[in-house]
Order: sequence, then C-alpha cells, then structure tokens
Amino acid sequence: MPPLIELIPIGTELMLGRIPDTNTQYLAAQVCQQGGRIRRVSLVRDSPQDIIDVVQEAVAGGVTHIITTGGLGPTPDDMTVATLAQMLRCQTHIDKGLLGHFQEKLRLKGIEEVSDHMRKVATIPDIGTAAPNILGWGHCITIPYQSTTLFVLPGPPREVRELYPACIAPILAAAD
Repeated sequence: MPPLIELIPIGTELMLGRIPDTNTQYLAAQVCQQGGRIRRVSLVRDSPQDIIDVVQEAVAGGVTHIITTGGLGPTPDDMTVATLAQMLRCQTHIDKGLLGHFQEKLRLKGIEEVSDHMRKVATIPDIGTAAPNILGWGHCITIPYQSTTLFVLPGPPREVRELYPACIAPILAAAD
C-alpha cells in the first residue's frame, strides 16, 4: 500500500501571509509523483500546543509518514525540536554529526567556533537521527513515533529541495 502522508508546514509567518509556503507545493508534488498519497496539509503557527495537536491528529488519522517544515532555526520562535521532544517525552542533545558539519562549514568561512545559536540548530530529540544538508545549514531529523515516521525539515525552500530527495524519497520508496 502506498505511503499515506500528512504535510505540516510550521510558522506564524506563513499563517500571516508574510512569506509564501512553496514547500508544501513542492513536497506534495514530489510525494504524489513518487506514488504516495497526501491525507491532509495542516498549516500551524509557532505554538507548541498547536504543533503537538496537529502531529497527534495526523497519527490518529492513520498516516504512515509526517513531513514538517520550519521551526529548526536559531531564533526563539523556532521551537519545533523542543516541542517534539516534549511530545515524545524525551530529552534533546546536540548531534555530533551536525555539529561537525557546522564546524567544517564555518571553518571554510574563517570562523573557528560554533555559536550557541548554531548549537541550538544542531539540537535534536534523543530518539531522532539527523542528516546534514551538504549545501545548507538546515537538516532532516527522522523520528519514529508510534506507527508513524516523522520527518522534520527546515523552512528555507532551497534546503527542503535538497533534503527531500536525499533523506525522504528513499524511505518512502522503500515503504511502498
């Protein structure tokens, strides 16, 4: 049976129309082209309870995979990782692979130390795994959650377009 997927773009700036949500259009096209089925798209603001509610609704709706976009940055409104860890009842940690990736990218720019902001970006839930983005700073976090696999992507469209074929498409192809 083809994967049943819910897309969850996260960001108050999306809800207010400050920036267009091109990620959903791209991801829906990729998933359908690959033979997956989109159950629902649920745009949610930067609110921990709203994020938890929509993820749990998706799981209750029987989806096999959830793809979120947004909320992985260094600013205070980027709360997706902390919120998911709260929902999963687990801690977070700084992923050493991501930290090393960031250190290498910064060294190429002549910067020797990773800032606290970038350490926040390298933080993932304990039960997740992270795959770095060769071209950017964003990454894909993969988390098993009940009967669902949750993919957590950054918000910048360039990074989503780089990460989907590398990190998500192979898993969806294998699930079919």
